[in-house]
Amino acid sequence: MLLVLATWLARQGTAFPYAVPPLTGINIPGLPAVTGHICVDQFGYTPDASKVAVISDPQKGYNSGDHYEPGRQLQVRTKDGGKAVLTGTPVAWKGGATHEDSGDRGWWFDFSALKEPGEYYVYDPMSKLRSPVFKVGDRVFNPVLRAATRMFYYQRLAMPIEAKYAEGPWTDDAAYMQDKQTRSVEAKDDRSKDRDMSGGWMDAGDTDKYPPFNADVLHPLLYAYTANPKAFTDDFNIPESGNGLPDLLDEVKYQLDWLVRMQFPDGSLPVKMGQIDYGGKWPLSQDARPRYYGPKDSGATIYTCANFAHAARVYMKFKPWSGFATLLEERAKKAWDWYKSRPRTYKTDTGEIKSGIANRSAEDQDRMEAFAAIHLFALTGDEKYNKVAVEKAGGARQLSEYLWSPYESGVGETLIDYLSIPKADPGLVKMIRDVLARSVSNDGFNPAPDADLYRAWMQPTNYHWGSNFVRAGWGVVALQAAKTTDAATAAKLRARAADMLHSFHGVNPLSCVYLSNMSKLGAERSVMHIYHERYGVGSKFDGNPPPGYVVGGPNQQFGGKADAGKPSVEWVKNQPRGKAYMDTALGWPESSWELSEPAIYYQAMYVRLCAEFAK
Repeated sequence: MLLVLATWLARQGTAFPYAVPPLTGINIPGLPAVTGHICVDQFGYTPDASKVAVISDPQKGYNSGDHYEPGRQLQVRTKDGGKAVLTGTPVAWKGGATHEDSGDRGWWFDFSALKEPGEYYVYDPMSKLRSPVFKVGDRVFNPVLRAATRMFYYQRLAMPIEAKYAEGPWTDDAAYMQDKQTRSVEAKDDRSKDRDMSGGWMDAGDTDKYPPFNADVLHPLLYAYTANPKAFTDDFNIPESGNGLPDLLDEVKYQLDWLVRMQFPDGSLPVKMGQIDYGGKWPLSQDARPRYYGPKDSGATIYTCANFAHAARVYMKFKPWSGFATLLEERAKKAWDWYKSRPRTYKTDTGEIKSGIANRSAEDQDRMEAFAAIHLFALTGDEKYNKVAVEKAGGARQLSEYLWSPYESGVGETLIDYLSIPKADPGLVKMIRDVLARSVSNDGFNPAPDADLYRAWMQPTNYHWGSNFVRAGWGVVALQAAKTTDAATAAKLRARAADMLHSFHGVNPLSCVYLSNMSKLGAERSVMHIYHERYGVGSKFDGNPPPGYVVGGPNQQFGGKADAGKPSVEWVKNQPRGKAYMDTALGWPESSWELSEPAIYYQAMYVRLCAEFAK
């Protein structure tokens, strides 16, 4: 066993550069050596939850030479003292079959009977190896949720990232203050067209800002708060902490304030803003290049209309924010009126402003018009909005596809919201309930846990750029559907959502937490490189990013290539779907942004999922 492991580790540095390092060795004094072959949620489990460790024996992929077979009996031991509190037999998954997505065969060890709060590990007496340490307790996910929510603070522009809030070395002076004089890309030399478009969050690893991309950011964050308001306290250590208001909503307001500045007096918004070249500097606060905004765009306008209307419904519940809520409602109506009174635009983003293309198709705009109408109807009670919702909602991915889709599911939760709105249209309500009923009875939406060795089934086509966005989406739609069905089915759906959360936390083929630098919160292996202009290659933080960033995840369509004289990255393309990942932040031509880049929409969907399980 040791000789095989040593041989495989040697290959790691040659044939498979930048692979996630194997979880192995003695890394906690006084405990047995750890192995990544015994996968558990590295943060823990709530007492009454199901708890299943996945034991892996790789057959295909970069780690196929690192075999493991568990003993006949496994134990759960206390971290302090190593007392065995539970013993059981691992059960082979599907009779020893090899799992296609991971290339592994495996076993399950069910220790759901463990309910006593404490710190534990799963131990294999035969190999004398243990799993990562995990906790059992009511609040095991609250620190993780806090770290994931704080990611948005690290994304802030036009505000210094200060040491007292950064909770580490990840500081910088205020970046892109020149956004106060953002220039028109259509009239670069006409300074009379300069506008204050400062603030907001970096979209992803890049510093550009895109109004249309906020549909699956602000909606899931607002729904995360609505679903579990007590999880979002006023002590997340951001500049607004201590003001008596939920820190999540303080953080969302930072983005909403930017969107308000983006809106023109006539109600429209530009398609995006940012640089027109790739000549960035680090630290970002030293990048003085002019910034530009694009043309007015109907897609950006209707997407922002929906965000404003939804946010107004949430912020109006807080007296100190009543004026802000009124402003948002007025802005939403103005955006709606502009959008409805002019021809749509589809090609305003030419790509001159880098880097993502923010154009929205007719179908995209129809879907968002329906969601905006629902929120405006809930906000105002005006039947004109309800009529548009009824007319357009059938085009939503959740209703136009055979099963309720995990794509666009952050904003798609608006349809679940519609079910409880007074005077909702009975026909639309029936359509929503019918699709949900069909979905929860279908294995393509609500699969049995053993559909996937790691208990986190996704469709094979989901392993693309940003697969972790869909991973969280599957958990979120399970939670959405659970609100509309019988108790037994709802329990199964919530268990599926919990399993999707566990897959972010180490129950996956990499035995790795998909949130960055989480060792201080208990993870023994987490991703340590993110493709990011503030914290990636070229910064002093490459290999030590802030905690809590959700990376894009495995990507079977990865298109990167090695730069001249550098190690090959081609091995990623030959991996089973769940192993198509590298822990690196390299730029072009390796193109690690297709794997390790975070994004505010990935983050928001993870926060929406995790919030459901925080106490």
